[in-house]
Amino acid sequence: MRHSLLKPKKKLLLIDLDGVLVTSSGPNAPIDAGLSPLHGMDTGDCLINSGATIAVLTHRHKTEAEQILKLLKIDLTNIVRCFAAQELWYSAIKYKHTSQTLLKGLRKSLILPLIKDDLGYDPEDIAVIDDRMEILSEMSNKGVGLTLFAPLRTTNSNGQVHLMTFDLLEALRIFENWSQDMSSKTTQHINLKERVVLNNTLLSHSTVITLNRWDYFALIRKISRTLRRYISQYMPTTFRS
Repeated sequence: MRHSLLKPKKKLLLIDLDGVLVTSSGPNAPIDAGLSPLHGMDTGDCLINSGATIAVLTHRHKTEAEQILKLLKIDLTNIVRCFAAQELWYSAIKYKHTSQTLLKGLRKSLILPLIKDDLGYDPEDIAVIDDRMEILSEMSNKGVGLTLFAPLRTTNSNGQVHLMTFDLLEALRIFENWSQDMSSKTTQHINLKERVVLNNTLLSHSTVITLNRWDYFALIRKISRTLRRYISQYMPTTFRS
């Protein structure tokens, strides 16, 4: 089989973008709002110098994802792959999950069989960092070896509002230790420790991510969301289950 020829020696780290590496300029900000790096402008160097085998996994459009990586100074040649919404849809179609995707949306776990076939990683050889617990739970249920919850919340200190995120270096160390522990076969979950990010640091590096509104893939996603809302409202529960 194809993936047996590509079986890697290292384990794979899947990293989300929004809420993990970058944040919007405010809560409920539009998709083209200003984005700021949560871990400074040396995020790219930090990831590359870690020696970890890294891929990005995001719900964002491919164009947006690539612009965010450029903001973070992460060269696409220095990561294994950037899996965006297009790849999630491709995987859904390839592995015959189209109907469930139309009903439930683009779930990140859809990418797992594509990763296995294209890169040779079984779910137990994959770690995921994400800021949404429901995504991590689903990944765990699909057999992913390590899930890391990235906290993202605001805190008020002496009248100043700051963001709480996590220490990227610590997360990379946890991944490295897990990668070297060949005896562990069970799924593990870790809540990463919080750290403060100063607002002025975020704002000084804020940038705007734009998207071509005539992109046909973006239009299809919009139609699919409308279809899901219609099904949820008008179709019987037995059909949606």
